Amino acid sequence: MNHLANITKKELKELLTPGTIVSIIMVVILFSCLGTMMSGQSEDVAAPKEIGIVYGGELDTDLTQYTQGSDTIHVTPRWLITNAYSSTYGVKDPTAIANHLHFMTAAYGQNEAILNEMRSNNYEYVLSIPTDLKANFDASKQTMISTYFIYKQGGLFSSVSSSTGTLMVDSMSTLLTYAIEASSDPATAVFATKPITSDIDSSYTEVAGQVRQGVTPYQIYSSMMGQTLIVPIIVMIVIIMVGSVVISSMGSEKENKTLETLLTMPIRRTTIVGGKLLAAAIMGLVYGVCYMGGMMMYSKGLTSGLTDSSVDLAQYGLVMDTFDWIILLVVLFLAIFSALGICMILGAFTKNYKMAQTMTLPISGLAIIPMFVFMFSSWESLGTVGQALMFLIPFSHPMMAMDNLIFGDMSIVLFGIAYLVVFDIIMILITVRIYNSDILITGLGQNKTVVRIQRIFTKRGEHEDE
Repeated sequence: MNHLANITKKELKELLTPGTIVSIIMVVILFSCLGTMMSGQSEDVAAPKEIGIVYGGELDTDLTQYTQGSDTIHVTPRWLITNAYSSTYGVKDPTAIANHLHFMTAAYGQNEAILNEMRSNNYEYVLSIPTDLKANFDASKQTMISTYFIYKQGGLFSSVSSSTGTLMVDSMSTLLTYAIEASSDPATAVFATKPITSDIDSSYTEVAGQVRQGVTPYQIYSSMMGQTLIVPIIVMIVIIMVGSVVISSMGSEKENKTLETLLTMPIRRTTIVGGKLLAAAIMGLVYGVCYMGGMMMYSKGLTSGLTDSSVDLAQYGLVMDTFDWIILLVVLFLAIFSALGICMILGAFTKNYKMAQTMTLPISGLAIIPMFVFMFSSWESLGTVGQALMFLIPFSHPMMAMDNLIFGDMSIVLFGIAYLVVFDIIMILITVRIYNSDILITGLGQNKTVVRIQRIFTKRGEHEDE
């Protein structure tokens, strides 16, 4: 039993190094920040939204009325809209509801005017009700409401506006159905079942600056989900896999003393570093392309039968051309190179293969965090602090490049490429500096700078004891 305890203690001491502990703490902090950000994103989605209402008729004209207890409920267009909003967002205060509902000046059917007013006031969505609502009701005729959306890149939350807009229409229909059934003069059965409705042909969505009829944000997101979610997952897998291989390789080289032999050969250290990085980056890019192609075919086959919720993205210009794919591969290559540069620096401080396995934690955390962020959110929906943090993480750029290329936002892609080039150069310079030093052979503890710092602190400790 004592032998088991001693061996366990020895192994734990080798595995739980200061570097390992710091890596674990960093990952915990990163995930805590991610959880806080996602919680804020979820709360923002669920919060009451500013919506626009287009209606040219009389808002306070009775459509019908019914008795509820001792009260007479007058069902008017305003009453329908207000109570539907209350039901959708759970808001009970009439003043708060009135502050979120905005009756627009644009008229029914004026698509450009409606979307312009929607953009300028930042409305979540718009419900456009025809002026003949009262006449339709009196004639027991179904009323078709048009819905307007502006598609925004927002990860899993990008389709929320179309869902809540549809829910608002359904709530209005449900309220009116109840009023018809409770009134003394019910309408025909078909009309009473669905007095108000909205279909796909009456939906208008602005996509990349153009108004599209017959499509909702939910359909666009459903069709894009496969390709926009695949890239973050692929980048995360490739970064972790290639990073682990590089760090483990350096640990094995140190353990088998092959690194010392390589460093004694008449080859420039810059060449050694460049060759290691370039070979690993090419391998990572090949893996990334193969995985991406395989997962895209899998995703296409998986969603091929879901025709009700998908649209042809090509007719909206939401597909990548050859130039876009080349740019994406360049960004992916530079990001992989960045990861390898970090891994080469981390690998320099490993003593053996076992210790190398624990050094992959920082790379894993930095790859997983942006993957989750861009699965649930988008660059535009992040705040200034969130955008700054995501921009600084080199692995974020290929994860968000596809969406930006599809929607024609080249500025952030080009800035990202410039940042990755600078980041890669810095990583190479640091790695070459490490390879030119004695750290790789003697270890960090024997480095001259580290020894001097240790001596300073040792002398201070001796003076304090005196």
